[in-house]
Amino acid sequence: MSETSALGVLQFQQKIKGAVRPNLFQVQHDFPSVDGLKVSKDLATFLCKSAALPASTVGTVELPFRGRVIKVPGDRTFESWTATFYMDDAFELRGAYEKWVELTNTVDANTAAANMEDVLKDVTVTQMDKFNGSATGFANIREYRLVSAFPVSVSQVSIAYDNNDSYEEFDVEFAYQYFETFEKDGKGGNELKRVTKTS
Repeated sequence: MSETSALGVLQFQQKIKGAVRPNLFQVQHDFPSVDGLKVSKDLATFLCKSAALPASTVGTVELPFRGRVIKVPGDRTFESWTATFYMDDAFELRGAYEKWVELTNTVDANTAAANMEDVLKDVTVTQMDKFNGSATGFANIREYRLVSAFPVSVSQVSIAYDNNDSYEEFDVEFAYQYFETFEKDGKGGNELKRVTKTS
């Protein structure tokens, strides 16, 4: 009978190291460059309160055979991605997302108000590390790039007389085609290399 290694606190610390902090993240994306929509992408980065690392799912195809069911991988799907933003006092960010949605489908004419290449933008979600950075910034340890994303929903904002000592927030839901993953390249520094293949 083989001996098992001790499972103590120090052994756990060696495995988990510094772990990953959910509050060390950054969301970035450009806005469509059309008339009437001029906002800095830094605004979304600073005002993003919460987001998520994207999920993907592989469907299952079930094949009945002689009283048994054989399961094989099906198509891969990418669910919508949602981020929560603080409301700035000029409504600049929310207004930009509302305009972006309008570019995809105008209210009255039911047509798109911009070209497809103007509407679709990549969104990046970067996970950062507290312990392996520098005195001037955090280290990037993983990045997810949501390819050709566009907003499909800007949530309502609840307002009330008795809602004190808080800031308004709103959610933006994005659809995208797929995501690409980038990780540390092992050479030090803050450079990331692509993990996933697009073809």
